[in-house]
Amino acid sequence: MKQLRLFWAVNLPVETKKKLSGIQTKLKDIPCDIKWVDEENLHFTLKFLGNVEVSAVPALVDIVKAALAGIPAFTVRPLGMGFFPGAARPHVLWVGLQGELGRIQKSYELINSAHVSFGFPLEKRPFSPHLTLARLRSGKGSEALVAKVNEISSDVGQIGSLKIRSVDLMQSELNRRGPIYTPLAKVELAGRQAVFK
Repeated sequence: MKQLRLFWAVNLPVETKKKLSGIQTKLKDIPCDIKWVDEENLHFTLKFLGNVEVSAVPALVDIVKAALAGIPAFTVRPLGMGFFPGAARPHVLWVGLQGELGRIQKSYELINSAHVSFGFPLEKRPFSPHLTLARLRSGKGSEALVAKVNEISSDVGQIGSLKIRSVDLMQSELNRRGPIYTPLAKVELAGRQAVFK
């Protein structure tokens, strides 16, 4: 049976992606060992599923549609930047979010628990809503990168707010150039119908 590598995510408007890409550009002159997330791939993940049989996809969409039926659309705003696990040993460069974070948290919890009946484990780590801008392959040049991030972090606040109206089931295909993300289904918030792409 064919399998797809899947995750649930919130995709961003093209204009927001362009602004985030502009933030990346300000950092790309720092010589460090880093892999930047392509502009078209910028999103924030709600749950990574891994390899899933194609035949299970409609049922997964249905359980998320049911789980999110009472969640209305909400507004968030990119704000600030940081590193996982921290600036002393940076591995992931991220952009934070502010706004109606309680609704993001609730959406995450509902999606997470809805998949248990399909054999997916509950995510144990605390949920930290963020947008990944880059992944550092090594510590080379990281001190300069951290300093530059601290210098321009406030620029993220100029990106503006965005309305989250849906979550998407995404397929991830890995190749040498990097992952290719394809939306398979969209679940509208506020109880609207799921739409297959």
